[in-house]
Amino acid sequence: MVVRPIETGEAVVQPGLFLGLAARLRALPVLRRTVLAIGGNVAGAAASFLTQMLLARSLAATRYGVYSYVLAWVNFAVLLSKLEFDSAALRYVAAYEGTGRDGLLAGFLRFGWRAVAWTAGSIALIGGSVAWLWRAHLPAGASDTILAAMVLMPLTALLSYSSSILQGLRRVPQAQLPQAVLRPVLFGAALLVMVSVLNRQPSAGSAVALNAFATVIAFGLSLFLVARAVPRAVKNAALMFEPKAWMSTVRGLMIIALGQLVLSYQTDVLVVGTLLGARDAGLYSAASGLTAVLALAANGISFVVFPIISQLSARGSHHELQRLVVRTVQGSMAVTIPAAILLCAAGPLVLHWYGPSFAGAAPVLFLLTAGWVAGLTVGGLASFLLIASGHERIASRVAIFIAAFNLTLSLILTPLFGLVGAAVATMAAAWIRAGLLYWYASRTLNVAVLPFLPRERSTAAKA
Repeated sequence: MVVRPIETGEAVVQPGLFLGLAARLRALPVLRRTVLAIGGNVAGAAASFLTQMLLARSLAATRYGVYSYVLAWVNFAVLLSKLEFDSAALRYVAAYEGTGRDGLLAGFLRFGWRAVAWTAGSIALIGGSVAWLWRAHLPAGASDTILAAMVLMPLTALLSYSSSILQGLRRVPQAQLPQAVLRPVLFGAALLVMVSVLNRQPSAGSAVALNAFATVIAFGLSLFLVARAVPRAVKNAALMFEPKAWMSTVRGLMIIALGQLVLSYQTDVLVVGTLLGARDAGLYSAASGLTAVLALAANGISFVVFPIISQLSARGSHHELQRLVVRTVQGSMAVTIPAAILLCAAGPLVLHWYGPSFAGAAPVLFLLTAGWVAGLTVGGLASFLLIASGHERIASRVAIFIAAFNLTLSLILTPLFGLVGAAVATMAAAWIRAGLLYWYASRTLNVAVLPFLPRERSTAAKA
């Protein structure tokens, strides 16, 4: 087995050098990728924001709620269909590529493509067939909306997997361009043509169809970029498979992902839409969509750092891993907390741009922002540390507990307090999740997810 140093683009930098102050100049390629990742997130979020604002103004609160409700079910189906091979790719692609196991990397890529394609295709075929057979019993336009959703779902699952492959190979701009930038730009452009040029008001079904159109083109570009990014040695390597290890990992990741889905705003939209109606689902979706801007810079940092964490974990470089975690938390807090303050100040005005009826979602915006801060600074990083080190069962147990807690609290508070009740449940679950994952990472891995080195580890580093 050939152990490769962590590559950063133009130069080759050992992990310790990347983390040390004395080697900042040699770490510039990594920093440049971080800046590119943040820039890609900002560009994609700007496109998504403009598209969602245009969509909300075109559909109004009730039809926008129907669209959000359908999209929440699509995202649930995507989670089932991709089998979390996209999350597994962040671990295995980075680890196999970094340690020179070309045959296993080639085998994992082949195995993942087939698993995601077959699962997504089967779910889409079943869902589309049921909608077609029951079309006479569904509300007007519902069958067309479901059929469009069944086209969108497998494309989204495959696009997510291909983007994770590129991320695992540390092709940051290539990983972001199709999914985070091109897809919302094409969706917004198609929507603008329908509204402004064709002078047609979109329905929930036509909006889903336009989303699918944009996803087809984005997925095609992502496939092209993956083909260019995979090393020639991997393409020529004899295929090797470890299906038992891979499936064991994805089973744990599926549990974690299901828990995170329950904690996410998608489940909130489903609960609100079911208990309160489509209009309230639209208001909640608008507010929760705005809070996603908090993830721009923090996710840009994670986009670059997570593959390096996987390689450090595979090599057992504990000291360098702890230092990288501290720097990551520092960077995440430096961008997330000021952004949260700014969002709370400007959020009500931005919601008004969606339409006068959306202004009432401001309290939801404030509560969800508080939950995002916990997840972006501690929770997400601690969870990935456990997964990258092979402790996904611990992370999955936390996910199960938090999912049950959040769903139960949402079902209790939403009928009593409406949108605010659902947001309170999600915020509370996010902070409890961050605390539990921090504790498990510290206890299991002896890695503190903090913005500073603990005293005993700082002393050991000086020694």
